[in-house]
Amino acid sequence: MKVLQACTRFPPAPGGAEIHVMSISQELVERGYDLKVFTSDLYMEIPFKRMDSWDKVQKNVPVKRFKAYTMGGNLHYLFFPAMTTAILKEDVDVIHTHSYGYFQNNVGAMNKKLRDTPFVITTHYHPPWSMWGGPKRKQIRQIYDKLIAPSVIHSADIIIGVSRHEIELLNKVIPLDQDKIRYIPNGIHFDKYDPIPDPSPFLKEYKPGRPLILYVGRLASNKGLETLVDSAPAVLKEFPKATFALVGEDEGMKEILEKKLKKYGIAKHFIFTGHIMDITLFRSSFSACDLFVLPSEWEAFGIVLCEAMACEKPCVGTRVGGVPEVIGKEQKTGLIVEYADPKQLASAMIELLGDDKRRKIMGRLGRKRVQAKFTWKKVVDQIEEVYKEIT
Repeated sequence: MKVLQACTRFPPAPGGAEIHVMSISQELVERGYDLKVFTSDLYMEIPFKRMDSWDKVQKNVPVKRFKAYTMGGNLHYLFFPAMTTAILKEDVDVIHTHSYGYFQNNVGAMNKKLRDTPFVITTHYHPPWSMWGGPKRKQIRQIYDKLIAPSVIHSADIIIGVSRHEIELLNKVIPLDQDKIRYIPNGIHFDKYDPIPDPSPFLKEYKPGRPLILYVGRLASNKGLETLVDSAPAVLKEFPKATFALVGEDEGMKEILEKKLKKYGIAKHFIFTGHIMDITLFRSSFSACDLFVLPSEWEAFGIVLCEAMACEKPCVGTRVGGVPEVIGKEQKTGLIVEYADPKQLASAMIELLGDDKRRKIMGRLGRKRVQAKFTWKKVVDQIEEVYKEIT
């Protein structure tokens, strides 16, 4: 089967949707699919940063990158016009696009109408209030939701959501054909966490104090990192030697966070690693920590939760998007708190850090949950069924 994946950015560009497309593409290629990826030349969207160079084959996946453009500033909206012609020329069995609201979905929908190629969208949906980029960008999104999105979404043969809450919110914007919806979560390469990675590379590189609280993700305005900083003084009062490690690419928040840390007088307790390219060092961060925290305003899923759980680490996440679906509503693998509530976030971290036995039990249950539900092999099994259904 010939499959075209189309996405906004692709590794080595960082991000959850980027990891998703890379991982399912690798697995499909290994299963014998004739697959290629069309994407942009961007490393980061905000701030706008292109790649200087790239490999045409990324981890056995053929990749073609198209020059991205934006109207700029608060009018930011990405488009890559050369992708339009390229997709219309492709002779494939399935076009699978990713990330609601982006240009590649519009082209996929156009191709569906002109050539009737089976068309799948995985939405990775972010509601407008969780978007970054300023008020004008949100206004553009409102226009898109009303004038363009309905025809794009309705043209798809199948709409995949990585969590139920994601689709519930999208359904409020665009009433969806329920027969077209499939729920297929994100996953991890569990074999890369079996055995659990050695924590020593991260500990040797950064020499954190204990306990170690880890966040992994972009340093972006919708990740709740100011709330994490606001919660830190209460945690440090109970655990004076604690360290908070923030692993991820800065998208404009580092300076804001550093000013707040200086105000509280706790900057020495925070480590900013930036994006860690060394995969061994990256994975060791999960096994090195005592507790993983994801204080986001919105997460369609939260792959990093699975990575932490696979390393037998309990998680504290916010009651948003797919986070409760990953941790589990029973909260046996971690605790769920309200977004933007530093007191509740601090209380949850203190509660778990003060109970070694409970953390170990949660960690073991989390690893079992990930192995049973959230691996890329299980994810691609379900995606294959979608492709077979529509071809």
